[in-house]
Amino acid sequence: MEFSCDKVVSLHDMETKQQLRDNYLHEAAGLQQRISNLKARGRGFVTGEIASFLGLIAFIATITLSESELLKAAEGVLAALMAVCYIIIRNKDTKNSRRITELEQLRLAYQQEEAALGGDFSAFDDGERFIDPHHPFTYDLDIFGKESLYQRINRTVTTLGADRLAESLSRVDMHKSAQEINECHDAINTLAANDLADWRMEFISCGVNAKIDTNAILQSLPKLQEITIPHYLSGRGMKIITTLMSIGVFASIIAAVYRLVNPMLPIMWVFVNFFLVAGLAGKYLKQMLTVGNQLHNEMQPLMRIVNLANEIEPGHATIIKKDVESLQEAISSFEILANIVETLILRTSDAYKFFADAFCLRGFFLVNKFSGWRTMATTNLSEWIEAVSELDTLVSMAQMRYDHPEAGSATIIDKEKSDEPIYYEAKGLWHPFLGAKAVRNDFSIRDGNFYIVTGANMAGKSTFLRALGVNYILAMNGMPVFAESLTVSRFKLFSSMRTSDDLSHGISYFNAELLRLQQLLEYIQQPTLLILDEILKGTNSLDKLNGSRMFLRAITHKPVAGVIATHDLELAKMEQESPQFHNWCFEIALGTDVTYPYKITPGVAKNQNATYLLSRILSNFAEK
Repeated sequence: MEFSCDKVVSLHDMETKQQLRDNYLHEAAGLQQRISNLKARGRGFVTGEIASFLGLIAFIATITLSESELLKAAEGVLAALMAVCYIIIRNKDTKNSRRITELEQLRLAYQQEEAALGGDFSAFDDGERFIDPHHPFTYDLDIFGKESLYQRINRTVTTLGADRLAESLSRVDMHKSAQEINECHDAINTLAANDLADWRMEFISCGVNAKIDTNAILQSLPKLQEITIPHYLSGRGMKIITTLMSIGVFASIIAAVYRLVNPMLPIMWVFVNFFLVAGLAGKYLKQMLTVGNQLHNEMQPLMRIVNLANEIEPGHATIIKKDVESLQEAISSFEILANIVETLILRTSDAYKFFADAFCLRGFFLVNKFSGWRTMATTNLSEWIEAVSELDTLVSMAQMRYDHPEAGSATIIDKEKSDEPIYYEAKGLWHPFLGAKAVRNDFSIRDGNFYIVTGANMAGKSTFLRALGVNYILAMNGMPVFAESLTVSRFKLFSSMRTSDDLSHGISYFNAELLRLQQLLEYIQQPTLLILDEILKGTNSLDKLNGSRMFLRAITHKPVAGVIATHDLELAKMEQESPQFHNWCFEIALGTDVTYPYKITPGVAKNQNATYLLSRILSNFAEK
């Protein structure tokens, strides 16, 4: 067992964090200026749209009034130019509006990151839905809920990414090799690189308003596959016929303007086109629209993050090769689906549907495109969504790495290279929630050993126990750990620190403790680190002492190691019974005030603060 003086977060780390906060604020201010400029440009686009549309109407009107065929031709050309100008300006306005939205999301992402560095995580999903009091360790270690580890890490932009992050923090998988953990660690560090800071924030900003519902996308797959498009609508021949009929409409309109054909011909042609689409493709378009409505809010941000994944340079992509390659394959497919969905939503407008089908037979083209997309994509869509979610989870972990330059990296010992199934060697360990005020401690845990930790109330016992567990979870996921160095083997984790009664089911506090200990005994069939705070709190002192001794003796032959915090100094006498037991303590200093060093040292705590503090309260009460 090793022990050294504590170290707090260095001034260099503090300066770095302040620099990060200043940088986030600077970026947010710069984005606000860009947004203002784009909004001014947008007002110019609106003016241009109105002017070009009025010009189009004016030139069409003058064609009907002009007598000269040459003048009609010139006005027709000018009308066409106005139409082209309107379309170009409209497209630019749409892109400009979309970019404004993206920049506003990005600005918000920077503001949220700055707030997080200041200790405000309220903008992020806290994962309360994942809270499970019966889980082996997440409930005791504050993995989920307000101000939890999950909330501090979570920057996911997809629902499946959020679920994957929760799953990662909920398990310490002994079946995952040290190499796999190290590969995850390398991927996180790659994505946390300084030159990917802007890219990472762009990615995170895709989910600041609402997460992309990847579950809804996956649930749409069976419905997409149920839509059976007839061969005559999906073949190449229909594409050719549709193109010719669309050209014919415009040709007949031009011919009618120049009085080469009866004006009724283009009118009849328009209505024939519309009813052809409604009769032959309407059923399938309606089915596609039902699915399209489910995907509408998801496709645009999904396309954005898929394109962002494609922007990762080859040098960075090598470590996260599988996800990036899979998403690069998905880009064209997602673009087609996004276009189909957008067009389907536009068709909810009767005016758009009429003009699109009557003049361009857009419904036929849409059904044809959907048929081709479904053949290509439905078999791979699940795999692509999985790749998006995996990258999403890694980006959240990488942002944590970037925001905590003071954190270190863990070394994972493969079980084939270790004689001890349970090995935990920490130097300068602290709890990640404490930030700059954290006191760092050194501590070692060895297989088959039990460490009884005594100390006064508020001396730091529970926080230290949680620091051991939380950092192990981080290490097993390849994430940064809050220690100068941490070397661990791979083992299971079980804690009992926050047992509560359940009166609705007739379960008292003491009974709940017994059930938790029973769960523990059923759990420890493989090497397991036990983190226990006050065994049998729900009974009297002597019964608690005897029961705690009996329990600890019973598990000494199991494949476990344990860290047990207690106020019962008598329990520390177990060190005299067996070399498996070791006494450690958080001592306090009693003087004019109570001093809490928060340092773990060998031995048994001598000073207690309850009587001391109560005597001061009573003294003040007596003086009154």
